[in-house]
Amino acid sequence: MKKTKSFARRLSRRVTIFIAILFVAQLVVVGLTSNKIIADEAAVSTRHMLHGTISEIELPLGEVEIATGTIAALISSMPDVNYASMAMKRTVEIDSLICGGSVIYPTAQGPKAVMSYQDSNGIVHSYPLMGGWADDSWVCRCLAYVDKFRGPFWVEPYLAEGNRNMRVTAYCYPIYHVTDSGDSTLYAVVTSELPVDWIEHKCESLRPYPNSMTTIVCGNTIIGLHDSVKIAQIQTAFAEKKELQELQEDMKRGVDSMRRIGSGTSLGYIVYGPLHNGWVASIFCQYKEVLRRSSLMHTNLLIIGLIAIALLYIICRLVIHRLTTPITQLSDAALRMAKGDLNTQLPEIKSGDEMMHLHDSFVYMQNSITEYIDELKTTTAANERMESELCVARNIQMGMLRTDFPGNVAAMLVPAKEVGGDLYDFVQKGNHLYFTIGDVSGKGVPASLMMAITRAGLRFVAGMGQTMDKLLERVNVSVTDINSDNMFVTLFMARVNLETRHMEYCNAGHNPIIVVPPDGEPYFLKAKPNMAIGLFEDFVYEAESLDLTAGTRLVLYTDGVNEAERADNSLFGNDRLLAWAKSDLVRNTATTDKEVVDNLYNTVQQFTEGNPQNDDITIMSISIA
Repeated sequence: MKKTKSFARRLSRRVTIFIAILFVAQLVVVGLTSNKIIADEAAVSTRHMLHGTISEIELPLGEVEIATGTIAALISSMPDVNYASMAMKRTVEIDSLICGGSVIYPTAQGPKAVMSYQDSNGIVHSYPLMGGWADDSWVCRCLAYVDKFRGPFWVEPYLAEGNRNMRVTAYCYPIYHVTDSGDSTLYAVVTSELPVDWIEHKCESLRPYPNSMTTIVCGNTIIGLHDSVKIAQIQTAFAEKKELQELQEDMKRGVDSMRRIGSGTSLGYIVYGPLHNGWVASIFCQYKEVLRRSSLMHTNLLIIGLIAIALLYIICRLVIHRLTTPITQLSDAALRMAKGDLNTQLPEIKSGDEMMHLHDSFVYMQNSITEYIDELKTTTAANERMESELCVARNIQMGMLRTDFPGNVAAMLVPAKEVGGDLYDFVQKGNHLYFTIGDVSGKGVPASLMMAITRAGLRFVAGMGQTMDKLLERVNVSVTDINSDNMFVTLFMARVNLETRHMEYCNAGHNPIIVVPPDGEPYFLKAKPNMAIGLFEDFVYEAESLDLTAGTRLVLYTDGVNEAERADNSLFGNDRLLAWAKSDLVRNTATTDKEVVDNLYNTVQQFTEGNPQNDDITIMSISIA
């Protein structure tokens, strides 16, 4: 026997799977929503940090700009080189932000400069005026910047002059004098240097997340990165990726914004904003770091959820198993009942719920089946007696039909049920052959009783020697007297003088018989329209006569032949019947009447293609020598 699956296990599994799907779906929705909220809040927080740092950087830069502008004003009003050198040196000494400075004079012989700087011990040194600067020297580059900007500006970080081994940036303030012709010429350039290490320290300390990167872009120089390899990678990426090129253009335009950049595990966001001097500060954070704690929380929730689902499965399994145990017991009881043990003990259930209702239904079913079997035994016994009686009735009915056919007569009767209502008979009195065929309305036992009564009446009147219409009237009276159910019998009755071949006949509402002459076409014998017997006691029948030719064959049948039905509801019909009568087998006088009867029956059976017989079939063939 095939092992069945546990209902408790299957139900527990499906409930658990359903809850697990809901849990995972909820976790995904919560995760995506919380990640978006956290990412948006992180971007806003990072932007606030960036703006705070920009303010912290701009304040010292503004102080340097003011100090440099003051020195430039003094030098412009007192154009004395020694005074300029003293003013610059004094500024470097008292201003803690400024680590060096210079005053550059462009002359026809080349740029001259006086420089001051503070060494690591806090001592301020001054350079005298000198010339012969290289093209890539700070002095020449500064003058080139002046020609480009035509106003105060900050330069990109550079390595300080004088081998101080430090990176500095400088604020340059050009001084112009107006000539007598009204043109302005460059008189001098005052520069104030300040180290960028404190800016880099600001960038390094501003890390919202462990691997965040804060930088300040000054032209082509990046403050905050010391790894040359990483700087090269960033520059390559900016050159190759369109999104980074757009980002670079926004930075150059001084846009204050936020963008998502990168892909995969490097996906992140960058917030950026301009400083008042044209520099751009930015902070890049990776989403995997921003969402690290959120991911850890989701992982913990997932683990806790899986443990809870496992516990839920176990609990559901135990609870459902306990609840479904009565179902298993009822199933076992039903199986024993199916094997015949109708008195099997059912489990006792007092839960007061649907399970108890199911138990009561099983009890009712058990009692009903027991009662049904008792009734079935009684009914079966009655049916067996009825079948036995019907079998006896069939034998009696078939025994009433003549089977001792002479050489010129053959007939067959096949009832649609155990007993039928068709009849045939023939009697020979001297040179006269009486024969008849009939069909009682209805089927079964009532029709068979009516058939027996009709046959007995025909036998009784056959020897009276009267005309056919009188004989049929006597049969009609006897049948009508006992017909309380308004049944009727269609009947064809004839008498043939075997010497003269003169036939007298009367048709009481029966199918026309087929006359098959030896020379000529078969045809349906026309008869006067007489009413079927058994309906009106005083009906007057009209007989007819016909002279037959030697070799003529008469084929009589009931409507079970021409109304034989196929599965598609098509009928055998009179046309097929007449076509059969025209066949060589029927028209051949050498063919016996039994062969004719059997052939017509087989032809009808082939037509119906096995469709159940819906009416009694009776066929009779008579040859006139």
